[in-house]
This record gives sequence, structure tokens and C-alpha cells, in this order.
Amino acid sequence: MGKRKKDKPIEFTSEQLAGWEEYRQALYIQKSKSDDLFEKAITFISSGALGLTLTFHDKIVPAVDAIYVIIIAIGWALLVATLFINLISHYQSSKSTDNSIDEIDNIIDYKITYSIFQEKLGKRNRSIDNLNKASIFLLGMGLLLIIIYVSINLHYGKTTQSKTTIETTKSATTQHEQSKSEEAIDTTTYIPVK
Repeated sequence: MGKRKKDKPIEFTSEQLAGWEEYRQALYIQKSKSDDLFEKAITFISSGALGLTLTFHDKIVPAVDAIYVIIIAIGWALLVATLFINLISHYQSSKSTDNSIDEIDNIIDYKITYSIFQEKLGKRNRSIDNLNKASIFLLGMGLLLIIIYVSINLHYGKTTQSKTTIETTKSATTQHEQSKSEEAIDTTTYIPVK
């Protein structure tokens, strides 16, 4: 296939431009709603997982029988870090909106150009995006570690319970055999007197 012809820019009518601007504004509103839902979801999931595992830790895995406790401790630390980074992201987003409003005022007053505004806005958005990615990663790792901890300890608990049951059964059998042999000894030594 040959080289693709470079498309010529299309000239829009004022009505078409107004339509594009309206569509662009609708996309910004949708993005804002999506960002709010994202931050709420991250906060809800991480705080809920942290609260549940802290509250029900002894019911899930009794502390005295727990092994590899460091795994759940790291999981909890990651969930706390997720909440903290999400808080920073929310603050940065709010500050970015304030800065954008100030910069738009500066554009109107011809103090800065639109390209400078776009460059600054892009830099702020990348920073917020990196914080959001870090939140997602930390949340995932925290939940994974908690699941691993619970799985290990549930398996360990079953194994320990199984060994305890076997040992209890052996002990009961041994005691039963000893009492039978004592009975046998007792009955053989018993001689009735006439």
C-alpha cells in the first residue's frame, strides 16, 4: 500500500464548532464524575478491607495460631498507604482546578498563552494520574497479601487440626488399650475364696 495522503484540516461552520464545544464540555463533565467515582471506590474498598480484616482478624484466624503475621501487617500498611495517596490525589485535583481557573483568568488578561495553559494542565494531570495508578497498585497488592495470609493460615489451621485429631485419636486408643490390659491383669489375679 502506498503512503497515506495527509488529510487537509476541515473548515467548520460556527454551528459545527458550537457542537464540538458542547460535546467537549459534556466529556469534561463525564470525566469529572468518573474521577469522583474512582476516588470514592478506592477509598471505600481500601478502608472497608482494612476495617473488616482488623475487626474480624481473630475470628478468621485466631492470633495465637497465626503464622506469617508479617504478611497481613504489610497488607494493612499498603491499604493505609492507598488511603493516604488517594487523599493526596484528591487534594492535588482540587488544587489543579483552582490553578486552572487562575490560568484561564490570565489567558483572558493576555498574561499567558493557551499553549502554556495546556502545558501546565497536562503536567498537573500526569501527576494526578500517577497518584491514581499508585493507589490502584497498592490496593491490589494489599488485598492480595491479605488473601494470601488468610489462605496460608486457613490451610495451616486445617493441617494443625488434622494432626491434633490424629494425636487425640492415638492417645485415646492407647489409653483404651492400657485400660484393657489392666483389666486383663486384674481378672487373672482375682481368685475367689471358698
